Amino acid sequence: MRSTASTKHFPYKNFKPHGLVEFYQHQHTLFATATGPFNEEIIDAHSFIQQAYITKLIDTYGGWYELVEFENSCMATPGALEKLMVYLSELKRKGVASKKTALVISDELEGANLLRETYRNLYKKAGMTMNIFKSKTAALNWLSEEPTPEVSF
Repeated sequence: MRSTASTKHFPYKNFKPHGLVEFYQHQHTLFATATGPFNEEIIDAHSFIQQAYITKLIDTYGGWYELVEFENSCMATPGALEKLMVYLSELKRKGVASKKTALVISDELEGANLLRETYRNLYKKAGMTMNIFKSKTAALNWLSEEPTPEVSF
């Protein structure tokens, strides 16, 4: 049985986080199931819980990979998207960002067609390597690929 952590246990102060993110780790990969829609407060809860995993993954493996599988909705308030970008940019600046992040956003998910490019641009602006997939299998395959060395001619 795997151990999971959840944003539902985050001790919020004023406004309740909307959405839910549950994490578990397998080897050097952090898996997250993100059930939306999301508000700004869920980003605080997500960031707080994820930090403990990041520290453990870097201490153990020297780096980490991430797979986020969206359920119900990938919709988020503009404030939540901005806060997520600030958080990801900070991870990158500190040198603790994931080596690769795979997002699973299926076609039938609420907001899929609206937000795929928004998420892609958000990670790009943060300077992170990310790709979006319609299935968990495709995402796992991409995460397991070794980087191809560049060849000069």
